[in-house]
Amino acid sequence: MRKSAEIPQISFLNAQQKRFEFELISIEEALSGRGRSGHSPFRPHRIAFYAILFVTKGRGHHFIDFEKFSFRKGSIIFLSKEQVHAFEKNSRMEAFILLFTEKFLERSSLGSHLMQQMSIYNYHLYAPVMHLKKENFDKFAELIYRMKEEYETADDFATEEIIQSTLKIFLFQAERIRKRKLKTQSRSYYQEEFSSFQRLLKKQMVSNRQVHFYARELGFSTKKLNRITQEIVKMPAKNYINETLILEIKRLLMNTNLSIKEIAYMTGFEAPTNFVKFFKKYAEITPAEFRKRF
Repeated sequence: MRKSAEIPQISFLNAQQKRFEFELISIEEALSGRGRSGHSPFRPHRIAFYAILFVTKGRGHHFIDFEKFSFRKGSIIFLSKEQVHAFEKNSRMEAFILLFTEKFLERSSLGSHLMQQMSIYNYHLYAPVMHLKKENFDKFAELIYRMKEEYETADDFATEEIIQSTLKIFLFQAERIRKRKLKTQSRSYYQEEFSSFQRLLKKQMVSNRQVHFYARELGFSTKKLNRITQEIVKMPAKNYINETLILEIKRLLMNTNLSIKEIAYMTGFEAPTNFVKFFKKYAEITPAEFRKRF
């Protein structure tokens, strides 16, 4: 993944000009740039909406937030808004892509707040790629074709509502698989507490990176917070805080033309030298080298 001067953010563009913010297209349409901004899908870019790739044939890799994930027939790739991602040129795949905005969700009973709580979009609980078994693949494929049929016909009574309902079933079926996996791995006990920690960390990590601060705000002891993170992500709370901040810094390095110094102050460091030392310690590379590499 190479870096251009600035990674573009791709806004939602509905090729069929539907009145609602949902689109279902083939992988061929997406890779040809039809209905998009013209930016190459093989170069890093951010999306300002949610996306789901449902792979029906082939295998390969997809880049998400600076990591490489494999996929095959029966894989579902969940992409969240603001993530940096790119297609691999050598990947061979046939797939459908669902694109939808928060507004589309907010107009349904699903609601965008529920998306944030779902483990399918919580990459610290699971990888963004789900691999389905044969019996589950057929169930999800049926839902995809139902949405495709509804989407490609002219707007009719309750067209949007039918797509929303089918998407809701799709998402909850995926969440059911995730929940079952949580139970088999005995990691579900602290899931709610961990999600609360994640939400607080997202709001406060620039101003505070101390474990005792988050424990106090959540009403836990530091020992319990460490037990929660060890159970869910297999690391102490301090490590998780630092890893979350490193990911945010990487996004800023890739998504903006801000200087290293500006990003240092923006992410709560009093001096750029401390910022560089922190980044190199956890990323094993300097911020400037990271920008050049990607």
